[in-house]
Amino acid sequence: MKDMFRTLLSIRQKRRPAPVGPLPAVGTVILRGEVKMAITHPVPRELWDWLVLSGWRNLPVKNDRRKGQRLPEGALKELIDADPQERNQTHSRILEQAQPED
Repeated sequence: MKDMFRTLLSIRQKRRPAPVGPLPAVGTVILRGEVKMAITHPVPRELWDWLVLSGWRNLPVKNDRRKGQRLPEGALKELIDADPQERNQTHSRILEQAQPED
């Protein structure tokens, strides 16, 4: 009910980005806006720093019910394997592959 009133009265507030957290553990999810990516491999510190600068954050809540888009399973592995000079192009290509969540 409260959600409906906020929508009708246009008093929604845009969420601030979550604070930068520690290296995500394998099995967790990180997000960038509406896009979520599963952590399937250990993330090197250098890659995590790059991901943070690109807008990725640890999921701020334990049970996230928001609908969004999910990246394919091998997305993180592609970023880990990508040459640092080509990481931006790889990241753009991966974001284009995002699929709506069920």
